[in-house]
Amino acid sequence: MCGGVLSILFFIPHIEGALAAYYDVSTVSQRTSTYLLNVHRPTEGFLWDQVYDDHHPLDVGHKIMADLVVNLIQEVAVRLVVSPMTPAELNLPEMPLPPPMHEGNFEPLGTTCLVDEAFRGIAIATEGWQWVNEGTEAKPKWGFVSTTPGRQLILRLGETAHNDILSSRPNGTFPVLFQFLVSYTSIMGKAIIDCHSGCNCKQTLADGHITEKISVTRMMQIHIHWPAHSGPCDLKVTVSNETSTEGHKFKVRA
Repeated sequence: MCGGVLSILFFIPHIEGALAAYYDVSTVSQRTSTYLLNVHRPTEGFLWDQVYDDHHPLDVGHKIMADLVVNLIQEVAVRLVVSPMTPAELNLPEMPLPPPMHEGNFEPLGTTCLVDEAFRGIAIATEGWQWVNEGTEAKPKWGFVSTTPGRQLILRLGETAHNDILSSRPNGTFPVLFQFLVSYTSIMGKAIIDCHSGCNCKQTLADGHITEKISVTRMMQIHIHWPAHSGPCDLKVTVSNETSTEGHKFKVRA
């Protein structure tokens, strides 16, 4: 069994279980449901590497999860017939949630998700970059693509605090999930991600090349510090001279 499956099935459920226990809600466990079929009585078709890949459930995994949820709903329905909820239990949904498990881990006051043309609209400098669809009309894969080292793509994340809901935290720091293409092809390159003006962030190198025989979108979290809000906050993407392949292609996914 591969290490990725081990990490998903044996460590992630601990976190999910702790969260369910903290908020006192019902939960189901794919790991528990398949444990006997792997450890004590290995059963073809239900082995862990047949249920999961490195990160996601496979077809069998989705079917197992559906069965678990349906079974939970059926059990709850039967129990309610046998033992209906009391008036006190009916009032439980009115109670406030407990504070976050991790101190200060509150949800943002506002979020923004920019895709397709909305994402294209925040690009204020695109020389050397092309806005292209590398998918199909039915399954589009839009994004900005460049193959020339040194070319810069400038993305305006916000104008000022008065009209920008991205900056919702008191200290002016907010996370940005930056999406880019990673692929095994021999033309993929790297890009330097940093803040261009108006705000600050740690410079990061994004590598578009991977060894696995797949082409997928990867997310990188960038913490933007924008305390003054006196001017626009711009993020800069520069195609790097450095590459581990024959090319320098870098694609920012929309």
